[in-house]
Amino acid sequence: MLEKALCVVSVMLTGCFANVAALEPRAESVKVVHESDKPLRCEVLGKISGTSRSDDEKEARTGAENDFRNHAAELKANFAFIEAERSGPVGTSSQHDVFIGGKALRCQTEEMEEAEEKQAASEREQKEKADAEREQKEAEEKQAAKDKKHGKK
Repeated sequence: MLEKALCVVSVMLTGCFANVAALEPRAESVKVVHESDKPLRCEVLGKISGTSRSDDEKEARTGAENDFRNHAAELKANFAFIEAERSGPVGTSSQHDVFIGGKALRCQTEEMEEAEEKQAASEREQKEKADAEREQKEAEEKQAAKDKKHGKK
């Protein structure tokens, strides 16, 4: 009888502890967005969700967002797009549950486009410089061959 009572108490207590996810280092660069601030050119990598439970409603929200971002990072996303959010008390306890659902996205941002354009311009510039140097060298070699043919040193 005592064993059953301890078992019931331990199950009840387990439900009372907070379950707040920490943000993993690889997820720090994942940006959480809603429809209004979602980048335009994105590839959907998969559906994701985040959940959390805590006595503190704000802490529960942060934990769910961390869990959401962690799942996005697992899919190598740079954005976590929120499509649904739910929160509320857990029964009659002081606990709050938070759920966030949505999609992991890999998006092309304006900053990324600018960086790519700068990289491409730099590569073009380096190629043009190398081509000009090669042409200059070829011209010098032709002139040297011509001078040698005409007996000049």
